[in-house]
Amino acid sequence: MVRRLLYLNGIAILAVILFHSTGWGFVAMFSWANRYLGATADPFSQMGSPAYYVLRFIEQTVVAAIPVFLFVSGYFIAFATGRQDNIGWPLIWARAKNFIVPYLLWATISLVMLAAQGIIWTPTQYLVSFLIGSMTPAYYYIPLLIQLYLISPFIVPLAKKRWKLLLAIAVLVQLTIHALQFPVLLHLDAPDWLLRLGLIPKWFFPTRFLWFALGIIVGFNLTSIKQTLYRWRWFFLVAAIVLIPLGVLEWEWILRQSGQQWIDQRETLLDSLYSAFMLLAFISFDKMPLPQMKRVSDLGTKSFGIYLAHIPVMEVVARGVYHVAPSILGYQILFVPIMIVTGLGTPLFLMYLVNVTSLRHYYKFIFG
Repeated sequence: MVRRLLYLNGIAILAVILFHSTGWGFVAMFSWANRYLGATADPFSQMGSPAYYVLRFIEQTVVAAIPVFLFVSGYFIAFATGRQDNIGWPLIWARAKNFIVPYLLWATISLVMLAAQGIIWTPTQYLVSFLIGSMTPAYYYIPLLIQLYLISPFIVPLAKKRWKLLLAIAVLVQLTIHALQFPVLLHLDAPDWLLRLGLIPKWFFPTRFLWFALGIIVGFNLTSIKQTLYRWRWFFLVAAIVLIPLGVLEWEWILRQSGQQWIDQRETLLDSLYSAFMLLAFISFDKMPLPQMKRVSDLGTKSFGIYLAHIPVMEVVARGVYHVAPSILGYQILFVPIMIVTGLGTPLFLMYLVNVTSLRHYYKFIFG
């Protein structure tokens, strides 16, 4: 199962690259439309175009990337605990250090890039940005993961002895968060206290607690859970596939009901159902051979470093295209593949360079 989970991690990092590439595609389509359509062009004139729906379909297909990462992390917490009653704090601290040092390096690079754009913060703002990963929209994942690791000693005993109760709690938390988000997403007339609750930030652990807890639960109860899930495997697979177009429709409905031209992407109820069915299908089809096992698994072992490095790489490439070849921004069939290839290829090339030079002694401090 460990090898299959490394493979799943590899698929997840490919999904992250696709997700953020489509994100830059939307930036080019809307925020940067004046670069190729003219200063007087309607920035949302391409809303509803074929290119728009292709990007939305891709985005929806890969939206489970972070839940997958957290599920795999939870599973390895169970694996590391083994037959012990609980996971030890020394192991938690060792894992956290592997995340923190590379994160601080790449977060600093991102802050330097912001400063180069004239965005200067106060010392307090810099401190907060490191604590919550706000220097880029994507780095929230590292503080989130660290929080989940820190609370894992409190989760593990429950996952070993009363996993159904833990699962029920995690599902309830996830459903509550989705319910609280709807008044905010739809711009409903609601009390201020309710709207504030709906703005729970993505870096705060309850927003993705379900996936980490599910990984720990499966890690401790893999055999019995697989036996239970096996008879439902085709249902899980078909449901996950069906939920992709339904998720696109759900987000379009939310966007229209909100009265806004654009809403920043957030995990919705159907997104969570899609992630859940996809993970359950992966677990229940445990005998199915996986294509390109070694290559994708190798990506899985490098996923954290790729995640950290691809963010500033994509920023540089996207802004480079904006300034040097803005006409490409109008052709998503060209621009998005450029982002995909450079977003994945550049971090892998940097890892290779570090490995074949004297810098290899610092590899774990750079890429984790």
